[in-house]
Amino acid sequence: MLKKILLFCVALGLVGILGVYLIIQSVRSGLPQLITVKDYQPLLVSQVYDRNNKKIGEFFRERRTLVPYEKIPKNLVNAFLAAEDDQFFSHKGINPQAIFRAALANLRAGRSVQGGSTITQQVAKTLLLSSEKTLTRKLRDILLAIEMEKNLSKEDILFLYLNQIYFGQGAYGVEQAAQTYYRKPVSKLTLSEMAILAGLPQAPSRYSPVSNPLRAKERQIYVLRRMADVGYVSKEESEAAIKEPVKVYVRENYEEYAPFYLETVRQLLVNQLGEDMVLDKGLKIYTSLDLTKQMAAQDSVKEGLKSLDKRQGYRGPSKNLSDEDAIEEFLKENQKKLISDFTPERTILPDGKFADIVPVKSAQDEKLHPLLPPYIKLKDTVNGVVEKVDDALGLVYVKLPETRGVIDIETMTWARKPDSEARYDLAAIKKPSEALKKGDVILVKVVADQFNSTRLASKKKGLPTAAAPDLSKFIGLELDQEPLVEGALISFDQENQDVLAMVGGSNFAKSEFNRAIQAPRQTGSAFKAIVYASALEKGYTPATPIMDAPIVYEEGGAADDAEGQGDMKVWKPSNHSKSFGGDILFRNALVKSLNIPTVKIIEDVGVPWSMEYARRLGIYSPLNPDFTLALGSSSVTLYEMTKAFAEFGRLGKRLSPLLIHKVDDANGKNLLKTVSLDARFDKEIKAINDGFEERRKAFLEAMNDPAKVEEMKKKEGKNAKLDPSIFFQDADQLIRPSTAYVMTTLLKGVVEDAGGTGGRARAVGREVAGKTGSTNNYFDAWFIGYSPQISTGVWVGFDKEKSLGKGEVGGRSALPIWVDYMKAAHEGLPQMTFPVPDGIVFANIDSETGKLASASTKKIIRQAFVEGTEPTAASNKAEEATDFYKQDLSE
Repeated sequence: MLKKILLFCVALGLVGILGVYLIIQSVRSGLPQLITVKDYQPLLVSQVYDRNNKKIGEFFRERRTLVPYEKIPKNLVNAFLAAEDDQFFSHKGINPQAIFRAALANLRAGRSVQGGSTITQQVAKTLLLSSEKTLTRKLRDILLAIEMEKNLSKEDILFLYLNQIYFGQGAYGVEQAAQTYYRKPVSKLTLSEMAILAGLPQAPSRYSPVSNPLRAKERQIYVLRRMADVGYVSKEESEAAIKEPVKVYVRENYEEYAPFYLETVRQLLVNQLGEDMVLDKGLKIYTSLDLTKQMAAQDSVKEGLKSLDKRQGYRGPSKNLSDEDAIEEFLKENQKKLISDFTPERTILPDGKFADIVPVKSAQDEKLHPLLPPYIKLKDTVNGVVEKVDDALGLVYVKLPETRGVIDIETMTWARKPDSEARYDLAAIKKPSEALKKGDVILVKVVADQFNSTRLASKKKGLPTAAAPDLSKFIGLELDQEPLVEGALISFDQENQDVLAMVGGSNFAKSEFNRAIQAPRQTGSAFKAIVYASALEKGYTPATPIMDAPIVYEEGGAADDAEGQGDMKVWKPSNHSKSFGGDILFRNALVKSLNIPTVKIIEDVGVPWSMEYARRLGIYSPLNPDFTLALGSSSVTLYEMTKAFAEFGRLGKRLSPLLIHKVDDANGKNLLKTVSLDARFDKEIKAINDGFEERRKAFLEAMNDPAKVEEMKKKEGKNAKLDPSIFFQDADQLIRPSTAYVMTTLLKGVVEDAGGTGGRARAVGREVAGKTGSTNNYFDAWFIGYSPQISTGVWVGFDKEKSLGKGEVGGRSALPIWVDYMKAAHEGLPQMTFPVPDGIVFANIDSETGKLASASTKKIIRQAFVEGTEPTAASNKAEEATDFYKQDLSE
């Protein structure tokens, strides 16, 4: 009986051993293969650069920069060994003693308080296995750790470990962690900094030196003392490092540089290379962006939208504080935030607390800005509390952290209650108490380091001494508020076609919708430029006279049917001014942006031809096939419109805006050459371009048979598809250079002529051309223009269409943004004039008749013409022209 029992036990044991063996073999067969370090393919950060090789952003799933093991300081390696696995170089992948010790500690605590995994096991888990907490997974990481020890050296395993682990703040690997927390490479780290990093992998959030400095300090002390206990450093070195303050940094936010641009690049590359390649493979992406111009663009849009927003009135303070203690507490908290935003540095003291940030004022700042604390700069927008409103002097006294300021009524007359139906200049407030009262918490912009008022200076003699405080002790402020209106800007290099700047909205964090390339909006009068260009190809010249008189268009059935219900549709276009001027020259009608002459032009040349011309210039959005097309009733993106205008400046040459110059992989191998932003709209553009290219080739083929060309033209009429004005040997020549140049001179007139709607653009101080655009009820405002070097478009409006405010036309709302940006964008560039192509002649013409100027001419215009279309006769008062162009088409 005993023998049977023994045999049964032996058999049972053998079965158990066999079962365990089979389980182990089964688990081992499913292990991933990692034979050498070359098999290691970590997720890397893709770096994005502007056209001057300045870093502007990153794409990543894991922010990691690989560093070879030999370049990792010995003390940093030892810090991790002391913290995680001090017997690493003596075990074979697992440490039974550590596992038993951890199990005992966890049993005593009744919960998991200590881990027994070796560094090799951690590499196995983080690199090759899941993070699930099961016995099967634990068995897998033990077996894999043993296999790794067989195939990899200890140094290789440490290389994998130190480059793979997560350190918080989005940083993976020691090199990225060093750059993130200390803004230095691992080779430059101090012992105290190394110990903080070594303490992070166990719990990156809990021990974060940025968000939990006390716990980070406690963990650092543990690591340093363990290093001393193990013998990696002396006790004196350990204690010295413990007492050393450590400076850490908040990670740089690249979204502040060009968020809409970066997102556009990311989307385009993901579409072409795949998400894994873009986010994980450490690409080097070289873009066309000019960071300096981009920052200028963002500033211009921000300030322009603020100015527009102010013209619509003041929406009031954020709150009111009546208690003095509450005011002091508010200012104190405000100061903390300002100081925190002022510097990204944080210093962890030996007691584990952050040192108070005491911004140091430079000697130069102390001299130039004695009243400003170092964390408040000129042009900053900050919160303040109204401490006094003085209607007698027209002043508002505002308390800020460590300083006081004054707002002059002259700068806040805009602060009426919002009313989009009232013109801002006719509803100004007369005294500051109409908008503000004591205790109001308001946004103010710092405009001067010492308050000064010419208004008060002129009244000073008549003021009693008590009423005239020493205002030299106050900084100059202006009332401010965050705008609700949206805007967009896009800018191209006219020579090399780079996308220099892109602003898709006022705040990327609030809305990632890119209004520069994604938002089709009614273009208003900006579209007239395309209609007028199309007319130049149909016999019009800058001197063609057109009748500016009321017209009415009727379509549909009879005015009244048998039941008295009419379906007649009546359209009666009018000029913005509601007035009519009689005969006016083609050029002057565009300069003054008159609607009636424009409608008469499109009626004559034909809507299909103008649409065809727009398509040739790259407009792909749906277009309204009626006369309203001429007045900008169609919704088109800023991207399309700016491209079309840029092509006028390029003498009719196609603009293919370059977004990316090249993309290299982590090893420097080129993956992509230049990538055009047009690629994002390939679905919309390709069919149009292919159609034109097919017709261009047919036209060139037919050119060898003039009779065939004439036959096709005769058959197709004035809207012939094989038109010599849009087809050339060069596939990128979209329209005649001479036509494009004449359009440029007309658009220069919009800027340079008295009464031109773009007169404010003269402030750029360069030769520029452009056109304003405004839509009904002031829903949209545009300005698109260009110099010989740069083309730029600006749009302003609300996402949900509503009025920008009475009188907010393109010249008032969009043009100032364009001017501010173009001034900055041209800094350092030489003065240039638009190149004149062959086939252009100039003539001095009478601005009223369009004929050659004579002695009796009141105003002479120097105008470019396509050779052969220039006037040849001077004005003759007895002459009465009654050609088609002068007829009132409503007759």
